[in-house]
Amino acid sequence: MRSRLVLPHSTASTFSVMVSLGIIYFVWASTYVGTAFVVEEIDPYTGSGFRFMTAGMLIILFVIITKGTRALKINKKQIINAMFIGFILIGLASPLLGVSAQHISSGLIALLVAMTPIFIAILRFIFGDIPSLKTIIGIVVGFGGVIIVLVIPTVENNLFIIICLISNVIWAIGSFWSQRIELPESPLVTAAIQTFFGGICAILIGIFRGEDTSTFFNASESETWIAFLYISVMGAIAYSAYAFLLVNTPISLVATHAFVNPIVALFLGNLLRNEKISTSIIVSGTVVVCGIALVVLGEKRKELISPEN
Repeated sequence: MRSRLVLPHSTASTFSVMVSLGIIYFVWASTYVGTAFVVEEIDPYTGSGFRFMTAGMLIILFVIITKGTRALKINKKQIINAMFIGFILIGLASPLLGVSAQHISSGLIALLVAMTPIFIAILRFIFGDIPSLKTIIGIVVGFGGVIIVLVIPTVENNLFIIICLISNVIWAIGSFWSQRIELPESPLVTAAIQTFFGGICAILIGIFRGEDTSTFFNASESETWIAFLYISVMGAIAYSAYAFLLVNTPISLVATHAFVNPIVALFLGNLLRNEKISTSIIVSGTVVVCGIALVVLGEKRKELISPEN
């Protein structure tokens, strides 16, 4: 009997899906804290760009070593599509989290990013997939949690909370779109193209907005470089796992990382950066996670979009 964890077209094993889920659950959460360290010295678009270019090169090297250069032989349409998704996810969405990380805690960012399943459910409704009652209630509850975050903190932080949410919407669009277009058969090749090209886009956007790329080369704190290397290497692993899951599993399953990421990020932020876990974050986080749970439960029995549809 075929596992419900994978899409009908997929040949992925249940074990590989579970390992990949574990990676995005825990490793991805830790990169929010790492980003907070990096942006203390390096401008957000510049740091994000070099991070993902490094990750892209590492993934390409891994593909060549393990599968040979034949694995890189893909058609022009697949390359263009992968570059386009990379532009959305890495060039546009990810650097905005770095901008937010300069002003709000990494745990709060992870909590806001947890809204991804809710935005994806809204996108599915826009494209004609009528949501269940659980999903509708989950969307309302989830946004209620965000309202709590917006009302309680200072007005100064609200702008960067909104910027973080904009990043989240862009990421949801890219993730949703990636399941409707033709991408390379290998998730690793897909991730390599997306991260490398998206990183280039992020650097160019940073230059356009006035960032000084020399902040990357002039960074002097050991914490900055340790964090940069960590989010580059471990981020490459996590992004590869995410790309693998997007191709092989229902997107609502992929989105369940939103349950775990905020908890891990809040704990690590408090442990490594002494970030305060306020009552408002605990309350809003509980409300948001309840909303996510309702959305995922409401979506789990629905037919989900795959590249063949």
